[in-house]
Amino acid sequence: NDVYNYSNLTSLMTPFEELGSESTFCCTRDTLREQYESEYKELEYYHLNELYVQDQQPPLPYFYSLWKTSVLLPRLYTPCEHKVMINLLNTFHQLCKSNNITYMICDGTLLGSYRNHDILPYDDDLDVLVSEYDRLRLLKIKDSISDDQRSWTMFSRGKNSLAKFYFRESKKAGRTKWKWPFIDIFGFQENSTHIWFEAPVDKKYIYPLVLRPIASQWLWSPRSIFGYYQSLQKRYELYSESPSFDQTCLQQRYSHRFEEERHKFTAVNCSQLHNIYPYIRRTCNETKCFEHLMINENTTMYSLNMDKDAYAHL
Repeated sequence: NDVYNYSNLTSLMTPFEELGSESTFCCTRDTLREQYESEYKELEYYHLNELYVQDQQPPLPYFYSLWKTSVLLPRLYTPCEHKVMINLLNTFHQLCKSNNITYMICDGTLLGSYRNHDILPYDDDLDVLVSEYDRLRLLKIKDSISDDQRSWTMFSRGKNSLAKFYFRESKKAGRTKWKWPFIDIFGFQENSTHIWFEAPVDKKYIYPLVLRPIASQWLWSPRSIFGYYQSLQKRYELYSESPSFDQTCLQQRYSHRFEEERHKFTAVNCSQLHNIYPYIRRTCNETKCFEHLMINENTTMYSLNMDKDAYAHL
C-alpha cells in the first residue's frame, strides 16, 4: 500500500510582495493574488512525491508562490510574464496540431524541460524547430487569417530567416518590430537519416517525438535529449568536456526582452541553484526512468515515470 505523505509546505512560500506582480494583458496583480491564496490552501496539505506517468500527459502541479530568484543567475521574468510565455507555447502547440505541423522544442526551451520541467528561470526567449517547409507554411497560415481573427502574429525578415511568433497584445521587444515574449521558430533541413539546423543530428535521436513537460504544458521534444545535445556539443564549447548538461548553468549577455546585450555572461555549477530553482533528479531501474521534481535538495514535489527509450542513448 502507498504511504500517503502529506506535508504543510506553506513555510516554503515566498511572500506575495516579493514575487513581482507587474500586470500583463492576460494577468493582473489581483488574479495573481487570488492564485497565491489558492496555492496556500493546496500547499497547506500537499501530497509529496505523487507519481505521474508521461504517457498520460497529466496536468502537473505548479506553484508561483514557491518562486525564488538567485543572485548568481537572476530570474528574468515575473509570474505574469511566465503565464504569457506558457500561453504562447500552448497557442503555438494548438496551431501546429490543427494544421498538421510537426514541431519540437529546442535549445534553451528543451534544456528547461530537461533541467527544471519549466522555462529556464534565467532565459527569456522560447525556441522551437520545424522543417523549413513547415516554417514557410506557418507564414502562409498567418497571412490567410485576418488580424482580428487571431491573438498571435509572426514576424520574419524574409523567406530565409527565422520567424518570431508572439501575441499581438504584448509589448515591443526593445526598438524592434516584434514583441516580447516571443518564440523563435527555426527551420531545419533534412535527408533520410539526419536533420540539421546548427549541426547534423541523427534522426534516431529525434523520432518518434515525445511529449515533455514545461510547467503545466506538454510539448513535443526530441526523443533523446542526450543524443540531441551530444550532436550539438561542438557548438557549446563550455560543455565540450562536460559529461552532463546538468553541470553548467549559463546566463547569456543578450536580453531578448530588450533585444540588446544587458547581462553579464555568467556560468555557475547548476548544483549551486538547487535550493533556489526547482530541478530534476533522475533515477532509472531495469524497466523505467523517473524524473523527480525537487524544490530543494530534500523535498520531492512529484515524480514522473518517463519512457526509458528516451534514456537509451546515454
